[in-house]
Amino acid sequence: MEENTHLKQPLPHRVYGELVYWLSIIAAMICTLAPVIAFALPGRNVMNPHLLFSAIWEGAKPEAVWQKTAGGFPGGHFWLSNLAYGDGLVQLGLALGCSCAGVGLLGAAIAYLNQKPRSYGWALASLVLATLVALASLGIYQQAE
Repeated sequence: MEENTHLKQPLPHRVYGELVYWLSIIAAMICTLAPVIAFALPGRNVMNPHLLFSAIWEGAKPEAVWQKTAGGFPGGHFWLSNLAYGDGLVQLGLALGCSCAGVGLLGAAIAYLNQKPRSYGWALASLVLATLVALASLGIYQQAE
């Protein structure tokens, strides 16, 4: 009989991978369905999608596009206060997809602390990185330009 030569991945790695995988799938589904909602209900958006695309195709500058479609730029994280709107839902999907690594790192940190022997250093590193991802996705931490 042939012996299985595959290495078994450590639990924290599997937890991280599963969380990132499934959250990416959910984010992709949101990003697929939300534009349909945004176009079907143009009045339920921060930016009217019909005006948005016509302004973009006319070659308007970003400031002019925001002014024409939303009355001005509402801020980079406008979606947090507009989750019931189509374009807010699109942004939620994008933010979830971009921040799923933070959730995966949080899960990995928990797994590092639950395994024997505990890996405090790796758990701490995971928590620090997860915190940075969360702060960045909420707009609290921003890189200076």
